[in-house]
Amino acid sequence: MAREVDVLAGLRWEEVGDAGSCGAQTAVGAEAPLDPPVPPGIGRPHPDRARQFMPFAALRGYYDLVHAKEAVPESRRPLSDDEARALDDLIANLDRGDVVRCRYYEGGGYREAEGAVSQIDVTFRDLWIVRRRIPFSAIQSLELLYPAS
Repeated sequence: MAREVDVLAGLRWEEVGDAGSCGAQTAVGAEAPLDPPVPPGIGRPHPDRARQFMPFAALRGYYDLVHAKEAVPESRRPLSDDEARALDDLIANLDRGDVVRCRYYEGGGYREAEGAVSQIDVTFRDLWIVRRRIPFSAIQSLELLYPAS
């Protein structure tokens, strides 16, 4: 191993075929940098270099499902008798085209819907606000914003 180090000790890098050096060689005794010359184009920043390190979603929708599992379900609060009676009266007096704001329980939490009443289905006990079906049993509160006419 010592022999190899001695053999390489006297070697110096030299530029061959470079227009700036015009064929001049570095003398053996002169101090020259030991770093090899860098070919043109290497070492320059490439505009798309970071693109290879960008994350990608191998499973589409996976993180949405994980965040949905992290959500703590909200417990449902039962209506009192007076609130249930007032809600029944309001539903009985609704007409198609009335604009309402409805708070209802769905999927482990309370949601709000606001819009025009498109249908009141007494047989199946559903209230349709635009294209959203809300069962009467899920409604927490209902507020009439604008009457139809």
